[in-house]
Amino acid sequence: MRIAKRVLMLCLALLLMALAGANALAEETAQEMDEWTVMFYLCGSDLESKYGYASDYLDDIGMTNYPNSWLLAVAKEYGLDPETMQITRPGKVNVLLQTGGSKSWRDRDEDMQAGGVAIDPDALQRWRYDICSDEVFIDAGYSLLETLPLKSMADADTLADFIRWGKQTCPAKKYALVLWGHGGGALTGLLVDELFDNDVMYLYELRQALADGGARFDALIIDACLMANIETAWNVRESARWLVASEEEVPGRGTAVSDWLQALYAYPECDGEWLGRCVCDMTGIMYANGEDKIAKSLLTWSVVDLEKIDRLVEAAGAYFRIMGDALARYPSEVREYTDYIFEAESYGDGRQCMYDIGSVIYNPNTMQTVSLRVRGELMDALSDAVTYVVRGPGRNAARGLSFCYPADCDAEVLDIYARNCPMPVYLAYIDAISPWDAPDWVYQTVDPLPGIDGIDAFNFVTTKVLCNDGFPGVTFGDGEMSMRDVYYSLYRLDEQKGQTVLLGRTICGFEFKGNTIFWRASDPMHWPAIDGELCCIDMIQDNSFVRLYNIPVQIGSRIGMLRCGRTIYYTYSREDGTETRRSEYEVYGMWEDYDDDSTLMNRSVQPLATLTGQEFRLLYPLDGSGRKNRYAFSDDMTMYRWLEVEEIPLPAGTYYIQYEVQDIFKRFSKIERFEFRWDGENVTFPHIDEWVDVP
Repeated sequence: MRIAKRVLMLCLALLLMALAGANALAEETAQEMDEWTVMFYLCGSDLESKYGYASDYLDDIGMTNYPNSWLLAVAKEYGLDPETMQITRPGKVNVLLQTGGSKSWRDRDEDMQAGGVAIDPDALQRWRYDICSDEVFIDAGYSLLETLPLKSMADADTLADFIRWGKQTCPAKKYALVLWGHGGGALTGLLVDELFDNDVMYLYELRQALADGGARFDALIIDACLMANIETAWNVRESARWLVASEEEVPGRGTAVSDWLQALYAYPECDGEWLGRCVCDMTGIMYANGEDKIAKSLLTWSVVDLEKIDRLVEAAGAYFRIMGDALARYPSEVREYTDYIFEAESYGDGRQCMYDIGSVIYNPNTMQTVSLRVRGELMDALSDAVTYVVRGPGRNAARGLSFCYPADCDAEVLDIYARNCPMPVYLAYIDAISPWDAPDWVYQTVDPLPGIDGIDAFNFVTTKVLCNDGFPGVTFGDGEMSMRDVYYSLYRLDEQKGQTVLLGRTICGFEFKGNTIFWRASDPMHWPAIDGELCCIDMIQDNSFVRLYNIPVQIGSRIGMLRCGRTIYYTYSREDGTETRRSEYEVYGMWEDYDDDSTLMNRSVQPLATLTGQEFRLLYPLDGSGRKNRYAFSDDMTMYRWLEVEEIPLPAGTYYIQYEVQDIFKRFSKIERFEFRWDGENVTFPHIDEWVDVP
């Protein structure tokens, strides 16, 4: 028995010694491992083939150097020991890249090739960027490690394979993944491969790619438009610790990669949150000091703690459950909830349906209808999840995460969104307010809601009325509480050419006549112009006192949009109690509009300074041409560093107005246009028999 005990004790001692040795070996191995491996996944798309932005990004990476490299060069030159000079050598940071997804890559001068970067568009290529050699820490450059057969960069397997390769090639204590390319928000996803029919990686595919890749990222940096949203955060939460992304459009240059990567070289002991703060701050500084006014004004970047996303999703689900309950039992309250969404700060140009969740819950009016418990929990969960935010002066309400309100999307888009969205209760609400039919799995955990078509309170009747001055307008009877906004489009008849051209679309004002409220075109006899030439304006955002417009123009063979902001100022007179309004316009730059073959935002916004001296023409979409993108155009004009937009009186002529009504569920209905004739002083309406006077 004693012998058995001694044998047992000896075995136990040997086991403890083995474990201690293994732990010591593990600690020694961990100490020898590099600090970071940063994987850049560059899906060039048309951002590269048209503008060379991905190549610019590579150049920016190539500008980075190892900390103290010049001191080490001096030490080498004079045969000095770096340790005696007290030159620190921070832990090593590896940089790996994969390129693809573009029809062509920019021809690079020899001095810009950074070690021989000649990217082949007909293959996937994997690169390593060395900021230093192992000996003297001064030589930098790209080296091609692997060339693979062409495959879609938007395919989940392609990304997963790159992650596995990166982890195997450069094991490290911490990993970061940078996804560079297009972003479309929560409706779709990100990355467009123009070599594969503009293939897009949906959010649920991104979730699968990260899971299959097998790496846990300390930081996931999405250098693409509109990706700081609840849906994205939920889909990546199991594969990353911190998400760094933007709620708004991201300019073509993307993040200040040379700055934040340099900061990582200098302090590799940092964690993913610290790195994310560097990305936010340094990107904000880059655009604040640049000439791109729209990038400076609309900048948003945030750092999100992905371990807190489940709580936020649960809190948001509770809020949307209240909206569903109101739809089923208290229709009169539904307008309040939708108002909170429409009044929130929105991103993109509206077609992506992205709204800041903080703007919704911090709206003071939510205290009137939302319980303190639900509202408070959502506010706490948001502030707990978003640890850092930077924002430009035009995005002061941004609190770091948006969400998608896709009430007016078609069924195909909503089928994709359903797989991206983490909240069945919210999908049930979208099912009830849209023509879309939610998949059966949505109702495994929630009950269906009544459709709005069957609720009389949500079906208004439009009446054509004459306003106080006899100008045609519209009012609403039954179901008026479900009406949200009224827009109008202004058309002009070119009698010499027999063409009708669109001068733009903007929002109506409203007036009272007795007890009746009606909507009408706001002062259509004055219209925005550049150098005395009327513009075609299209209102894409209406945030508080700032409205955002696009003005179509042509420069050379390129057609784009002048992005223009309109700020409305109100002045109140104490003497007579009247209120006056004036508008100021500011042109931020030229935007290239959407990609030709995809629904994702184009990241190319050129400052006017880069276009100074070039000839351009204002464009006017032809009405009734039956062909897409047919325009009439102005005479040649010269682009200046500053373009002044001011409202001028309409020239005498024949015009048409068409009203378009939007309800609280984003349903639109158009009213047939009416004609008016303007002689410069007086307006007449030859055909308004259907418009009635209101007593």
